[in-house]
Amino acid sequence: MKLRTSTNLIKATIATIGTFDGVHKGHKALINHMIDLAKQFDQIPVVIVFEEKPKNFFQSKKIKSLCSISEREKLLNSLGIENIISLKFDKNIQKLSSDEFISELVKKIGIKTFILGNDSKIGHNQAGYEELKDNHPDINFIKFLPKKYNNKIISSTLVKQAIEKGNCEETNELLGRFYTIKGKIIKGNNLGEKLGFPTANIIPSQKVVIPKDGIYASIVEYNNKKYYGATSIGKRPTFEKNGQRIIETFILNFNKNIYDEKINIHFISKIRDEEKFNSKEELIDRMKEDIKKIQLRLDKKKLL
Repeated sequence: MKLRTSTNLIKATIATIGTFDGVHKGHKALINHMIDLAKQFDQIPVVIVFEEKPKNFFQSKKIKSLCSISEREKLLNSLGIENIISLKFDKNIQKLSSDEFISELVKKIGIKTFILGNDSKIGHNQAGYEELKDNHPDINFIKFLPKKYNNKIISSTLVKQAIEKGNCEETNELLGRFYTIKGKIIKGNNLGEKLGFPTANIIPSQKVVIPKDGIYASIVEYNNKKYYGATSIGKRPTFEKNGQRIIETFILNFNKNIYDEKINIHFISKIRDEEKFNSKEELIDRMKEDIKKIQLRLDKKKLL
């Protein structure tokens, strides 16, 4: 088992393990609890992060993620975690029993306390909290009870469901921040510009969860500055029958050529579903209405 870390651990550790996709409020509660216990026990907090969901190793259809491993590491850093171990789930890890896995952690990071999520299972034998506690009396296993939102356990799956419904408010409440998609701006067919609304277009990664097709109020981050955005996700049904799904953003009060540059799009609120219009003029009129509505909604939230 290869643990990718550049950290030198000089004393006993308290650790937790998971994919931590999205680093949502449930994850944050667990991390905060671990940091408190680390101070109490005088141990070094360590987070072991799977680069991808272990399930992806066993199935051809991959589970989409909320953010990349590098983004997760940055989010964990922002919570006060300095010691992060990135772990790639492969056939070598798949073969390990829970006893072998724990033994590796003892040998490589000196683990003394292990915080487990409510449904955490370790090793090919899928050992849970009770079995681990009985088999490894020298390690303090602690079960962390999950955080809930509207009587539902906060999970990456729950966040993904909210995103795919286009429910930005619930998504942002579960994450504790705005959901963000990053991408490089591509050269399109200049359709937006011909309509009077030049857009920054990105083709979303197949690995990332994309919000439901529609029009969104967004905040666009470019070159360390933030701007209001009107973001459209969809296939341009007014002009194309089987178009490619694309994310297009009209950046308000912005007039620069930024092809091949990277932007971050923060999704604030959904304005409406994607629609097919009877004419170009009808679409333009609706776009003007959308932008007015977006301006008012973002002004009210005072995000800039």
